[in-house]
Amino acid sequence: MRRTTSSAVSTGAIAATLTRGITSNAIVGVKHSEIASVQFSRVIPEIDIWRAANLMLKRYGEKALEESEARADELAAADDYNGVAVWRRIRDAVAQLTNKTPPGPVH
Repeated sequence: MRRTTSSAVSTGAIAATLTRGITSNAIVGVKHSEIASVQFSRVIPEIDIWRAANLMLKRYGEKALEESEARADELAAADDYNGVAVWRRIRDAVAQLTNKTPPGPVH
């Protein structure tokens, strides 16, 4: 399999999309001052995690696993635990994509 590095691949844009929270002011019966501290996180679909993992492999090749872990560490340092969870899912997907060991017993 041939892997290429493309400048068109932007993992930064993917990270921004995947870790963005959604705030809502449409909660009935809650005062606006109480809403200011409420933030809802959306669940990232599994297909987007795999797409991001594939883009990480295209961009970083053999270093994709380390880069994914580094991004999770950066977000942990910034106390963005939703972002950490997303990047750990991406890291796990990268690990599965790079695993060359076949599943099950060897014949």
